[in-house]
Amino acid sequence: MAAAAALPGAVLVVVGDASALRLPMGSRVLPQRGVAFGERLENAFADVRSLGYAEIVAVGADSPGMDSGHLAEAFAALGSRDAVFGPAPDGGIYLIGLRGEAGPLLHGVSWRTRRVLAQLLDRRPDAAVLASALPDIDGRADLRLFQTDPALAALISRLLLRPPAPLPLGPGHPRPPLASAADSRGPPAVSIPLV
Repeated sequence: MAAAAALPGAVLVVVGDASALRLPMGSRVLPQRGVAFGERLENAFADVRSLGYAEIVAVGADSPGMDSGHLAEAFAALGSRDAVFGPAPDGGIYLIGLRGEAGPLLHGVSWRTRRVLAQLLDRRPDAAVLASALPDIDGRADLRLFQTDPALAALISRLLLRPPAPLPLGPGHPRPPLASAADSRGPPAVSIPLV
């Protein structure tokens, strides 16, 4: 949110539950729609586009290293390209920007895998790719990457002391499909398209 607030001319649109957030003045909030990550991302782009915005940069809430410079670079790329991706070191993305309709770009992507960036580039080989690769937080092991950041160190230490929450199982809560740890990437809890 601070990165968006520092970017002149950007409007922050939070897609999802923003009740616990202190949003900058002028921000908008939309409900998150859909079940799977890809469906929620497609709907977020469509919903923000329906507000009249032509250039949309979406980021998750799981890349604490992202700053206004990354957002400015993404919007600058959209001046000459229809798509821009911010690469994560694990083969995923921390940012996706689109000018115009998403079309089939987001359909059928193997979200939450290390193949996301490659699949998106196969579909949009002319897309811009930001120079900075930023790690994101997909699980407990990733938290250690950010412990050197003084602003996050105390919070991360507390999180690492807690045992992982058990997954609900039973009627109405089927066991999730197994994936290898190397391919596992979790979606952000809140998608934050920045316009």
